[in-house]
Amino acid sequence: MSSSADFTEAPEHRQHYNLTFAVLALAGSTFALLQSLVAPALPEIQRDLNTTPTAVAWVLTAYLLSASVLTPIIGRLGDMFGKEHTLVASLSILGLGTLVAALANSIEVLIAGRVIQGAGGAVFPLAFGIIRDEFPRDRVARGIAFLSALLGIGGGAGIILAGPIVDALSYHWLFWIPLVMVGIAVVATLLFVPESPIKTPGRINWLGAALLSGWLVCLLIAVS
Repeated sequence: MSSSADFTEAPEHRQHYNLTFAVLALAGSTFALLQSLVAPALPEIQRDLNTTPTAVAWVLTAYLLSASVLTPIIGRLGDMFGKEHTLVASLSILGLGTLVAALANSIEVLIAGRVIQGAGGAVFPLAFGIIRDEFPRDRVARGIAFLSALLGIGGGAGIILAGPIVDALSYHWLFWIPLVMVGIAVVATLLFVPESPIKTPGRINWLGAALLSGWLVCLLIAVS
């Protein structure tokens, strides 16, 4: 078989290899979009919610802070209990946070939604793990590289798309549209992403996670 074959080449046990990769790409793209979509809309959000520049800046900060703390924790849970189930849970929490943000009528609720959305940061390490566990060895590096590139591509696309979406609709649609994408990703994950048989027993360093959270909060408060 030619070494130049694409992702459709798969081990015999994989019947939906190409679809699995597409689902992981969709999940990663959705998180990347949510990371950057709101940045150009912060002035609009500030006016609509009648808040301050400092408060509205936390719409971005809370998301990044939450993702920084939750990503390693949820990624470790995936290693322990199964990456596919954990990916579904991570996407579901991301969807819940996106729904809260879409419905928010105050800056406090919007920030709370963004904190919940941070759980979606685990999409990338979980996707990388699924690729390492399930895909042919000669395709692992390329698959991980492509998903890594999506983080930057999705972030750039979010900045470009935010303006037209806000102008044509409202900033609330910066959350409604990704919410649809999250829903599709959850269903597709259940259908086309198999559970990896590889699990790593262990435990989570909750003290370390708490110390990291406290340090990041203090740092970001000082900076902002």
